[in-house]
Amino acid sequence: MTLYTRRQLLVLLVLLAAAGLGLAVGHWRRARPDVADYLEQLDRAPAPVPSVLAPPPGGRPPSAASSSSEIEPRRSRRGIAPRASPASRSAASRVAPSAETVDLNRATATELARLPGIGSVLARRIVEARDVDGPFARVDALGRVQGLTARKLERLRALLTVSE
Repeated sequence: MTLYTRRQLLVLLVLLAAAGLGLAVGHWRRARPDVADYLEQLDRAPAPVPSVLAPPPGGRPPSAASSSSEIEPRRSRRGIAPRASPASRSAASRVAPSAETVDLNRATATELARLPGIGSVLARRIVEARDVDGPFARVDALGRVQGLTARKLERLRALLTVSE
């Protein structure tokens, strides 16, 4: 004699699988908050422009010559800009800090999130690292922040300063 019928066991198994999936998703979101934030931003992105052009009010369809000049180039799948050539990358790294630089030891998470490549989650991590471990001695000290790669740090170097 069993305690549960076959249907009851199936329902319990489905509930257990749903709970396990929920725990797994929660763990994944905590382990990769910047990816989860990026995926959430995709939901909030504006709807893409349809690729098929609607006929103009006159009723005549657009000619192939006129429509080809109006079509925008395809963007990459992940929304990442094409890589710059080595010459332009070296020129960008030689740019002198302008008036738009951000001080790492005084900036808020909102100000840091305005920098290219830094989202709200990474900005909060930078502020938390500064609060827990003390002020940054130099820009390279950002390496201690989880999720900030050396590549991203090189791109941001010209935009960051450190106050004494």
